[in-house]
Amino acid sequence: MNLAEERKNKIINAGFRIFAQNAYKKAPVAEIATEAGISKSLLFYHFKNKKEIYLFLWKKVICLTSKDMTEQNVLGTKDYFEMMTRSLKGKCNLIRKYPYASEFSSWAYYEQDPEIRLEIQKDFGNIDAGLIERDFENLISMWKTVYYK
Repeated sequence: MNLAEERKNKIINAGFRIFAQNAYKKAPVAEIATEAGISKSLLFYHFKNKKEIYLFLWKKVICLTSKDMTEQNVLGTKDYFEMMTRSLKGKCNLIRKYPYASEFSSWAYYEQDPEIRLEIQKDFGNIDAGLIERDFENLISMWKTVYYK
């Protein structure tokens, strides 16, 4: 989207809220446009259809979450509880700027519409596999520290 940052954030926040509070099929695109302060036709100038808006928001929430986790250096510690603390700080930072981002990503996980479900689940599968591997390594490291001192 070639828009000013403030306008982009209004569209993103409106999209997060509308899709967090409505199932994909029932989410009114006109409401996203109205809340963002733009016309529906301008929204569709930047996105082909509702699916493209939804998947853009999905990729955006992944990117924003990853950025906040990196800024908090979540993986920079082997201490599981410190990692969780840093992760929560990152999530709080995200929620300050995008209040419905977390709720949107949670609802996206449970979205049943076949038009987008497979793409969302595929991304979640990739994210989950990486997190499980990392957390398991950290738990083993913590366990060795506690029991082999």
